[in-house]
Amino acid sequence: MLGVGYFLDQIGWTFYGSGKEIVLTIRSMAGSVRSRDLRGIERFYSGSFRGSRLGFSCLKLKDEKDGIRRYEMVSDGDLPDRAAALNEWKEYLDTFDSIEDVQLHVHRLESWFSRKQKIASLRYELIGTLKGATHASIDRGYFRVKFEATSEGPRIREAALMEGDRITGETPHFTDVAHEAGVDFLQKFYPPFLTGMGFKMIMYGPGGISAVDYDNDGLYDLFIPDGIESRMFRNRGDGTFEDVTATTGLSGLDGVSVGVFADYDNDGYKDAFISRTFKPNQLFRNNGDGTFTDVTAKSGIGEDCCTTVASWADYDNDGLLDLYVGRYMDPRKGVPTTFYARNGEPNQLYRNNGNGTFTNVTLKAGVGDVGLCLGSVWGDYDDDGYPDLYVVNDFGRKTLYHNNRNGTFSDVSVRTHTLAYGAGMSAAMADYDNDGRLDMYVSNIRSDYAWYAEWPTVGRYMVNSYRQWVWMEDYPLYMQIFFQSGYNYVGVFKEMAYGNNLFHNEGNGKFRDVTQATGTNPPGWYWGSLFADLDNDGWKDIYACDGWVRNDKDTEIEMEFLNNVVTHQNWYKAGVLFDPKNFGRESWHGWDRNRYLRNNGDGTFTEMGRGAGVDLLLNSRGLAVADFWNRGVLDLAISACDDRHALLRNEVATKRNWFAVETVGTKSNRDGIGARITLRIGSQTQMREVLCGDSYGSQSSLRMYFGIDKANTIDELTVRWPRSGVVQTFRNVPANRIVEVAEGRDQLTEKRYPIKQGGVE
Repeated sequence: MLGVGYFLDQIGWTFYGSGKEIVLTIRSMAGSVRSRDLRGIERFYSGSFRGSRLGFSCLKLKDEKDGIRRYEMVSDGDLPDRAAALNEWKEYLDTFDSIEDVQLHVHRLESWFSRKQKIASLRYELIGTLKGATHASIDRGYFRVKFEATSEGPRIREAALMEGDRITGETPHFTDVAHEAGVDFLQKFYPPFLTGMGFKMIMYGPGGISAVDYDNDGLYDLFIPDGIESRMFRNRGDGTFEDVTATTGLSGLDGVSVGVFADYDNDGYKDAFISRTFKPNQLFRNNGDGTFTDVTAKSGIGEDCCTTVASWADYDNDGLLDLYVGRYMDPRKGVPTTFYARNGEPNQLYRNNGNGTFTNVTLKAGVGDVGLCLGSVWGDYDDDGYPDLYVVNDFGRKTLYHNNRNGTFSDVSVRTHTLAYGAGMSAAMADYDNDGRLDMYVSNIRSDYAWYAEWPTVGRYMVNSYRQWVWMEDYPLYMQIFFQSGYNYVGVFKEMAYGNNLFHNEGNGKFRDVTQATGTNPPGWYWGSLFADLDNDGWKDIYACDGWVRNDKDTEIEMEFLNNVVTHQNWYKAGVLFDPKNFGRESWHGWDRNRYLRNNGDGTFTEMGRGAGVDLLLNSRGLAVADFWNRGVLDLAISACDDRHALLRNEVATKRNWFAVETVGTKSNRDGIGARITLRIGSQTQMREVLCGDSYGSQSSLRMYFGIDKANTIDELTVRWPRSGVVQTFRNVPANRIVEVAEGRDQLTEKRYPIKQGGVE
C-alpha cells in the first residue's frame, strides 16, 4: 500500500507541476501580448517552431443581428518558423488602437508525463478596440500547442487553431442607469461574517435582488438585500427610484440574502419573506397602503438560520401559496465537508394554512435537502398540473423533486439525469426552444484550472485522505457518490469543475444535458442566471452573473488553493484554506465578466456580452428581470458583492413588438403562480409559466413578457390555471399591450400604467 501511495503521489505531483509550468508560462505570455511586446512574445517560441496560422487575419462573417457581427477565425496557411509566427502576432496586434485585456488559460493538459514535450489546448481571449472602431470587440479561440522543455521553461514548438471567433458591436444594447436611478449603493458585508468562523469565505456570497410591484401602481420596484441594511426602492416611473425603506416598515434588515414577494393571503397585495442569516427570518404582510407589518410570530415560519434562497408556489393546489426555504451550512460550525458536501442546514417547506399561519411539512413532504443550497425553483416539468422542485447546491449535487400530488415528493435526480455535480449557484426554468416543455439552466463554477481535475489529482487526493486520516469522515460521502454514479469518481471530479448546465426536457420524464451542443457554458464563476427574451425576437436568451473574491487585478489564487486542497486536507478541514487572510491581496475570479448568451433560434446560443455592452466587470451576484418603465422590454437588475449595484436599461428590444400578461387567480392563488401561458403566432408557439423565486436569491417580474418580433397580432393566447385546471383561450389579440387574465373570466382587460416624463420615454 505504501508503494502504491508513493507512486500515486509522485504521479500527481508530476501532473500538477507540468500544468503549473505551462500556466505560468502562458500567463506571462498574455502580458506580453497585452503590452504588444514582440520581443517578449518571441521568447516563448522555440527556435525550432513550426505550425499553422492562428486565424487572426482570416475572419469570415458568420452572422449579423442588431449591429452585432460574429466572425469565424480560419487558419489560412502554415507558419514555417518562429519569425513567421511573430509576424502574424505583429500584423494582428497592429489592427488595434488599444488593448484592454488578454487572457491565456490551459483548457486541457493532453500529454504531460514526458520531460521533453508536453501538449495542451489553450483558451485565448482578447478585448480591444480595432482601428477606426468606436467600441471594443472580443476575440476568443482555442489553440492546440506542443511545448518543448528548455532551461528557461516550456517553449512553443507547434501551435494550431482549433476554433475561434470575433464578436463586434457598434451600439450597446443596454445602458447602466443605476446611478441616475439612485439604486447603485455600495453593498456591505454582514458584520458577523467578519468575526471568527470556520467558513469565513461565506462573507463573499450574499445577496440577491428582487423586482416587485409592492404598491400595485403597475411599476416594478426593487428590493435589494444587504449585510448592513437592505433597502426598498419605489419606482417613480420617471427613471428614478425613491428609497422608501423606512416608510414601508422594512428598516433595520441586516444579514439579508433573499427577499421574495408574493400574495400569500390572496388579498391582492404582495407580502414579503425576508431571510436574516443568524437572526430569525421574517414574514411581512402587505397592508395595502404602502406599508408592511411583521407577522413572523403569528405565522409559524421558523427561525431557519443561514437561509440563502426562497421560492413561493402552491405545491398542493389548494389555492394558497406555500414557501420553500433553501439554506446553506452554518459557517460558525465548520466548513463544507469535502468537494461533495452534505452538511448543510436542512431546507424547509412551509404549507400555507389559509389563516395567516404556516405548518412545517418538510419531513412529510420529503424535501429537506441537506446540500449547501444556493438555488431553488418550482416548475411543472412533466405537465401533470402540479409544480415540481429543483434544488441547486454548492459543493455537490442538484436534486429534482417530483411532486407526487399527495403532499409528498420523490427524489428523481438520477433517473431524470439532472443530478449534475458541481458548485451550483442558481436555478432557472423556462422553455428555451419553444417546444412547450420547461427546460432547466444551472449556473456553476467553471474553473480556469479544470484541467487539474484528472485521475492523477484524484489519486493524490485519495492518498492524502488516507495519510492525513480524514477518509473516515468522508467515506459516507464517497458511498453516496458510488450509489448515484458508480465508480466514476474521476468523472465526478471533472464535472465539479465543468461549469454551467443546460438541461433539455425530452418530454418523457427525462432531461438531456445539451450544454456543449448549445454553447451555454462560458468560462466564469457564476451566480444569478436567468432565461429572458432580451431582444424580443421570440426566443429566450440567458444572462449570467459572474465574480467572486476581488482584490488586486491580474492576480489569481485558485491554482494554489486547489493544490492545497489536494495536498493539505487537514488544513481544509480546519478551515485554514478558507480564511481570507491567506489570500493576501490576490483575487479569485474577482475580475470575471458577466455573460449574455443570445438564443440563435436553432437550439444554440452565442455569447455576445461584449458586443451588446453587458459584459459588466462587476462583482455580480443576484439577477432579476422586469420591464421597469413599461416599454415592452425586459431590463436587468444586478446586485453586487462589495461593489455597486447595476440597473441595465434595455435599448435593443424596443425595435420589436411584444405582449405581456398579468394573471389574477380566483380559485388558484391570487398571483397566478404556476399558471401556464401559451401564445401562438402562425406555426410558432411560446410558453411561460409564472414562477416566483429563482436565479440566485432573487425574484423577477410576475408579469410574463413575450417578444413577438414583427407580428402585430397574437393568433391564440391560452392560460391554464393550476388549481382549477381551467384553460382559457383568446384569439386575434392585438400586440404591444399589457393585458390582465382573470381566472374564469373570458375577457381580457388591458392595463394602462402612466409613465411620467423626464426619465424614460
